[in-house]
Amino acid sequence: MIEPEGRLWAGSGNLLTGGPYTWNITDQDQRRYFSVTYAPPAAVEDVEETEEICMAQLRKHVDQLGPGVFGIRFSEPDGPVTLLTDRKHDVTVYVNNYPLSASGLPFPFKTVYLRSLTELDRFGPDVDLVSYQGPPCVAGAAAPTTKAAFKYWYMHNGMFRTWYELNSWSRLPRGHPHIVPFDAVVLDHHTDGVVGFTTKYIPGGTLQKNTATTRPFRLQWLRQLLSVVDDLNYTYGMMHQDIAARNLLVDETDNLRIFDFNYSIMIEKHYTPERDDTKGVILTLYEIITLDEHFREVPHAEQDAEAILKMKWEKHPDVQLDADVQHFGRPGLVVAERKTKEFFKPTNTWLEDLSRPYFNWERPASYNLGEALAKNETGKR
Repeated sequence: MIEPEGRLWAGSGNLLTGGPYTWNITDQDQRRYFSVTYAPPAAVEDVEETEEICMAQLRKHVDQLGPGVFGIRFSEPDGPVTLLTDRKHDVTVYVNNYPLSASGLPFPFKTVYLRSLTELDRFGPDVDLVSYQGPPCVAGAAAPTTKAAFKYWYMHNGMFRTWYELNSWSRLPRGHPHIVPFDAVVLDHHTDGVVGFTTKYIPGGTLQKNTATTRPFRLQWLRQLLSVVDDLNYTYGMMHQDIAARNLLVDETDNLRIFDFNYSIMIEKHYTPERDDTKGVILTLYEIITLDEHFREVPHAEQDAEAILKMKWEKHPDVQLDADVQHFGRPGLVVAERKTKEFFKPTNTWLEDLSRPYFNWERPASYNLGEALAKNETGKR
């Protein structure tokens, strides 16, 4: 489910001098957009403060606004609201679904239709837990059910990263023991355009949710993380760029797996040392052992991984490890090894240009993905 504190997001607005002040707010639970206008009798000193005023009013009314309501307007912070039902107040921005051919994937891959997905839960604003049935394996036998994580876009500013992630993740080996497998490309059942993708669902939660205070962190998992980072960087020419406990989980065979490639880049074209994966490994291990996450708040360019390695790491008393803490010093050796390697020359260059096609913007007509998901066209929750 979407946590209440993260449900509403103000992406843009129209703040006129002296008012009124309009914020375009996304309800990430219903996947709807609202135009919220604050029109006070006198101008406000700090127009940025009107964002929270508009958010607070929408929070009070959002669950009572029917599908024909595109926004609200009010003149007092706690006063009554006027419902905006004219289509001119609809601030939904619809991005055409790219055709399947635009992905340029040079190999066979599975596709599923949006209407075949049944929503089971929400992992976040644009990631659902879903299930769908495949064709029967044997005539007369029940069709097998697949449970998957469905990642999609319904906001135009989220489309580029998810499209890029689809193109990069789908090119990684399905059978790699430490990468969550890509599953299928999801097509809009109205237009046949691409609306997202699914990956294999692995239960158990991430290392962020299941910290070393609840189960021992294993030295084997550190070795597996270093191994998969080497494969990504040296074999596939990819930098993950967002290695953190929230993007790591342990599967049913007790192997660590990495996922979430929305910040990944092709090393030969876009590499910068600020987001090197070795730095991500060091920060993640430090956080797991010490439960100190303050280094994540430091800008990437200012994060000094080697300085962190030279610190004395104090294991938090609640943290459980399956070996003495000094045995987890492997990242220090990795930093030294990488300085001696012929780095960033991948041996496998089949990961090439993953750029998006040309954007074609349109106002919403009778259908768009956000509305389809809001109407629960993916099945019962």
